[in-house]
Amino acid sequence: MAAFVLAGLFEWGGGLMQPAPEDRPGRSGYEAPQGHKVPLERTPRRPLPPPSLGDMKLRVEEREKIQSGVGTAFVVSRGYWLTARHVVEGCDRLGFVVDRRHVTPIRDAAVSHPDADIALVHADAGRSPALSLGPLPDIGDAGYHYGFPGTGKGRVSSTLLGRGDLRSASLRGVGRLVLVWAETGREGVAPGSLGGISGGPTLDASGRLVGIAIASNTRRGRVSTVAPRTIQQMLSAEKVPVETMQQTGWTAAPSFSELERAGTVRQLYCKVNGQG
Repeated sequence: MAAFVLAGLFEWGGGLMQPAPEDRPGRSGYEAPQGHKVPLERTPRRPLPPPSLGDMKLRVEEREKIQSGVGTAFVVSRGYWLTARHVVEGCDRLGFVVDRRHVTPIRDAAVSHPDADIALVHADAGRSPALSLGPLPDIGDAGYHYGFPGTGKGRVSSTLLGRGDLRSASLRGVGRLVLVWAETGREGVAPGSLGGISGGPTLDASGRLVGIAIASNTRRGRVSTVAPRTIQQMLSAEKVPVETMQQTGWTAAPSFSELERAGTVRQLYCKVNGQG
């Protein structure tokens, strides 16, 4: 099956999987352009309404060719990692990136959600703490997206705008329902595309998992994520135990370096035979 490229009625711009690494300078810190900022007074906090015809409509286009590339994965339970389905779909081999020359192979194949852009990877996580699943956020809540965009790594902060509805033959039911966030700032992430952050966790202000990054629109400063209900559905179907806040130890949204040092988030490499 083809990897996903997301496009929307407001020029939704591309999936978040990064092609094989190339040398490109990064920056230690970055604030979202003024046009991307969403003042909190313009996004009052209120409950997220149920799915409706008024949800933002996002169109999914499928690429004909799957290429080797990198994305992000994170620990959700002892020995289990979550990522985006389009990061692992069509890969002949998977591995965790150690550095630009070394990859630790993952022997087990990923298990993909049949109707949503989410996948489960079984691989050793050592003593790395898992992330606990949080509740559905409210409109106006803060969200933090973690991963390895471009040749860098870091955290993107945002505010929840509302729901999105992805349209595709392979995304059905709950898998079509996503959350759309407005970018408010970047830490350790250079300007431009967020390619490579795909599959990375989205945490709320209490450090709980409320999404998985699957697409963005750089010009408009938007990030689209899988909703908590879809994550719960995937974990329940595969009988993966969900961690509690007491088990994880996170009581606030950590910095990217804290998650990386703990081994909770890692860069994932997809190798397609015949490519670099």
